Amino acid sequence: TGTESVLVNNRAAFDRFRMMPSVLHGPLAVDLNCNFLGKTFDLPFGVAPVGLSGLIWPNAETLLARNAVDNNLPYTLSTVACQTPETIGPVANGNGWFQLYPPRDPRIRTDMLSRVKNAGFDTLVLTVDLPVASRRERQTRSGITQPPRLTPRLLAQIAQKPRWALATAAFGRPAMPFLNKYAKVKPGMPPTAHIGYLLRASPDEAYLSWLRENWQGSLIVKGILNAEDTKRLERIGVDALWVSNHAGRQFDGAPESISMLPSIRRATTLPLVFDSGIESSLDILRALALGADFVMLGKAWHYALGALGPLGPAHLTDILRKDLIANMGQLGLENLKDCAGKIVV
Repeated sequence: TGTESVLVNNRAAFDRFRMMPSVLHGPLAVDLNCNFLGKTFDLPFGVAPVGLSGLIWPNAETLLARNAVDNNLPYTLSTVACQTPETIGPVANGNGWFQLYPPRDPRIRTDMLSRVKNAGFDTLVLTVDLPVASRRERQTRSGITQPPRLTPRLLAQIAQKPRWALATAAFGRPAMPFLNKYAKVKPGMPPTAHIGYLLRASPDEAYLSWLRENWQGSLIVKGILNAEDTKRLERIGVDALWVSNHAGRQFDGAPESISMLPSIRRATTLPLVFDSGIESSLDILRALALGADFVMLGKAWHYALGALGPLGPAHLTDILRKDLIANMGQLGLENLKDCAGKIVV
């Protein structure tokens, strides 16, 4: 949104946090296992929800979910994904989280929760940092529409990416099939706009309390930047908080997520997930050192898909794993929990 200053600031803020190395520890047996919400994952990071992943590479959700299972990571499916929970749940095989944009209609809300649960997802992530629709100037300038219009400009861009174009043609145009059931025709409103209307509730504490009562699995609230919000969320009984500024896509005046993380950590004992601005394993360690219990990446996985197609997610996982081991060696650490105290501001 805006001048995209938050996008730039997210990255710059990480570079302000330095980590103190330690030497003469001999060979280190680095353990990257991470316990979060009762599960042990092989690495301290996973896949954040990204809408329309299939626009980046066909069948992206399946590829990312499969890689998550292969490497024992969590994969978060977006409400506006190009695959349904019924398709991805069995692929994620217990490692699936589902991100929910809050539906206005209680009947739709109840039906969505039932579908997600029956598909095998046991962790629900409620996104709360979109109380109103944001203006995304870059998308407007780029001529992005939903559904896409085949303009001469778009056709020229497609022609420059023949591998992607052929794969997309074979798999089919990206869509949001999870929402098809709810996209009833409304006079004066195209189906895609009606979907946006349905999912654009402005949730309050009563809404979250209803969700807590009606979802028996783990419940994470995504989009927290203000430490003062944590106590209300604790009272409602959520299981974890997700510190995020939506990677800068929602509010160009927001603070950097990493800068807010320490104050949120001091304010609550709830487990914390973190995203926004992560570009390397060093950034992952910085987030863990500043109070995060788990880290999620979104864009990185999609860059990998765009560059290498089906081979991308495994390649990125390997890069991040090796980089974690190397950086922990520089810090003289064997366990992730020992990251705390390694930050030098």
